[in-house]
Amino acid sequence: MTFPLGPNRYGKSGIRLATVARDGDQHTFTDLDIQVELEGDFTAAHVEGDNASVLPTDTMRGTCFALARDGIDSVAGFTRRVAERLFVASPAVDRVRIRVIAHPWERIEVDGSPHPHSFRPGTGGDTVTTLTQDRDAEPAITGGVRGVRLLKTTGSAFSGYLQDEYTTLPETRDRIMATTVEATWGTTGPDVDHRALGIAVPVTMTATFARHDDSESVQHTLHAMGGAVLDEHADITWIRFRMPNEHHNLVDLSPYGLDNPNVVFVVADRPFGVIEGTVARDGVEPPPLPG
Repeated sequence: MTFPLGPNRYGKSGIRLATVARDGDQHTFTDLDIQVELEGDFTAAHVEGDNASVLPTDTMRGTCFALARDGIDSVAGFTRRVAERLFVASPAVDRVRIRVIAHPWERIEVDGSPHPHSFRPGTGGDTVTTLTQDRDAEPAITGGVRGVRLLKTTGSAFSGYLQDEYTTLPETRDRIMATTVEATWGTTGPDVDHRALGIAVPVTMTATFARHDDSESVQHTLHAMGGAVLDEHADITWIRFRMPNEHHNLVDLSPYGLDNPNVVFVVADRPFGVIEGTVARDGVEPPPLPG
C-alpha cells in the first residue's frame, strides 16, 4: 500500500562560509553559518524515486559560495540573492527558507589602535537572520541574536509563587539572575536596516536587563526587555525571547564551620528553567512559539 506524502522539505545545513573584503590595508572579515531549506513539489522523489525535480544540496552550498564572490554587504541582502537564485535553479520550489548565523569578530588592538587585518572573537553573541520567501512574493526577514550571556548579582527576586507538597524551593528577595538570551524579532517591511538593528537591539535589551532591579522573575525582566525594544526601535513589530534560568545556588558551608553571607555559589548546569515569551505591538499577531 502506498500512503500519501505529508509536508516535507530538504536542504543543506552547516554551510560554513567566510569572506574578506579588502579596502586597501583595511580588511573586513565576515564569518557565516548558513542553513538552506526548500519546500515544493517533490512527491515524485519520495514516492517514485524520481529525482528529476531535486536540486542537489551540494548545489545549494555552491550557490552560497558563488554568490559570496561579489561580497556580502549585508546578510539580509545576501539571503535575498541566494533565494532568488534558488527559485530560478529549481522550478519545483514553492518556498525558500534561509537561516544565517553570523559569528562576531572584533579587531585586535595594537598600541591602542585597531589592527587593520587581525581579529579575535567578538562578544555579545551571534546575530541570526532568517529569510522565508514564497515564489513570486516578497520575502519575510526576521532578525535576532543568540548566545548573549547576561548576569546580575542582585536586583532579582523570586517569591509569592504557587506552592504544593512537592515544592522545596525557598523564596528569595535577592538572588543572582543569569541567562543566555536568544531573541528573534519581526520588522515592518523589506527595507529595514537589519544590520543596524542587529547592533542596536542587543544594546537596548542588555541595558534594560541591567536596569531592571525590581525584577520579580525572569518573566518580569523578559517583558521589560521586550517593551524597551519596542519603545526604542520603531521598525520592530514584535520580539521573542528564550531565556534559560541558569541557577546559581547558595552553598551550605556549615559542614566546614562557616557561614555563607551570599558569597559562595554552586553553578548548576542542569536541570534549568526555560522561559519564553513574545512582546508585540497592538494589532500585531506574532508567529506562534516554535514547536
